[in-house]
Amino acid sequence: MEEFKLSGRTVRIARLLKNVQIKKVAAMTGIAEDYLSKIERGVTGANVTYRNHFRLLRALRELGYTDAQIGVLTILVENIKEKEEQTV
Repeated sequence: MEEFKLSGRTVRIARLLKNVQIKKVAAMTGIAEDYLSKIERGVTGANVTYRNHFRLLRALRELGYTDAQIGVLTILVENIKEKEEQTV
């Protein structure tokens, strides 16, 4: 079984679907806004620690997402990323 890994891109899409500004998620998680922006954009060097990973999961739950919804968003984002990579 694969380990679940929440991507920054998934966090960004989930945040945008709820129409929440990055500033609010940064405040909810205690992650600096500029660093969170790098995580969401997948900037090299912006690795998500386990601690921040759980902070982000908790924030998504506080925004009203269930674990199942987060899982579905993750799968969709991964599939979109794979399709984009195939067309390049």
